Amino acid sequence: MPRSLRTYTCAALLVVAAACTDSSPADTDAPGMTGTTGMTGTTGASTVSPSTGPELTGTTGKASTTTDAPTSTSTGEQGTTSGGPELTGTGTTGGTGTTGPVGPVGSAGCGLTPAAGGLELEVQGQMGQYIVSLPPGYDPATPYPLGFAFHGRNRTGPNCHDGDCAGFQDVMQDQAILVYMTSLGGTGWEGDGERELNVEFFEKVLDDLVAGACIDESRVFVAGTSSGAHFVNILGCRFGDRLLAIAPVAGYLPETDGCVDSVATLVIHGFKDPHVPLSAGEEAREFWRARNGCGEDTVPTIADVHAAAEAVPESHDCAVYQGCDPGLPVVWCEHSEGGYDDSTHGWPLFGGQQIWDFVNSL
Repeated sequence: MPRSLRTYTCAALLVVAAACTDSSPADTDAPGMTGTTGMTGTTGASTVSPSTGPELTGTTGKASTTTDAPTSTSTGEQGTTSGGPELTGTGTTGGTGTTGPVGPVGSAGCGLTPAAGGLELEVQGQMGQYIVSLPPGYDPATPYPLGFAFHGRNRTGPNCHDGDCAGFQDVMQDQAILVYMTSLGGTGWEGDGERELNVEFFEKVLDDLVAGACIDESRVFVAGTSSGAHFVNILGCRFGDRLLAIAPVAGYLPETDGCVDSVATLVIHGFKDPHVPLSAGEEAREFWRARNGCGEDTVPTIADVHAAAEAVPESHDCAVYQGCDPGLPVVWCEHSEGGYDDSTHGWPLFGGQQIWDFVNSL
């Protein structure tokens, strides 16, 4: 995101999460489910055809400019999940700047009401499916944060919405616009034949919402689990000028070259993950730590966080890096919650709350 939007300092950061299914460099996940039924609304720059289904609700966003939005059609569904207990960690970031968040940066879609529920959008001759959740009582004059959650391999956007991405919908639905896409080109996001197609899919959905909904373009964030977490690391590299924050959950770092700008980063990983090893999460953490100008010291220490997760089943702890550039904190959360195949791989129950707390701290 533009440096002018990052002139603030973060002091205290929080942490919480939930269980999900997915994979890693060698992704292994539960079979996917499907679900479509949705609702419609009017948009400024897209055409939506009606379909039946309940309306979804949610809220959050960020900054950038776009052009005309692509055509959309609709189908969708809904569900809720619950977050876990809140955990806090304290730390300071380096540099100078004013304290507190910047004011909302309203998108071109302010004044318009977007379609909600299950939608479709054409990408390279394929129809990409995604769910848009609007907050109850959506106000077209109020810029909302915008959050994306990405499912694991062999799963779908509806799976993520309904509970795989625990707490994301339940915690954020009243305050942010939320999006759950289903990957194209394969069963995941970042593999051969998947990556570039899904990057284009994401950008089109983002542009469509910026043009057709009232988005706070300074508060767009992305989170994902396993294959979705790998994809989130890719998006953090490629869209650092448009994203406020990223939260990869059980992910590795697919690419590091040619990254654009920087993003606040929350990395969540299971202490004993057989699908995406802890070392892969640590590599991603170290990349974002260095990129965001953080020192090596954390509060509490990384060693203490690891020991706490290892000692107590179904627990988590988080470390806040010190001396980061203004507005670019890096937080590491390690947990021992059971996930996919009874390992610690996946999105833990505290995840949704932890991610929302992190975004709200910026």
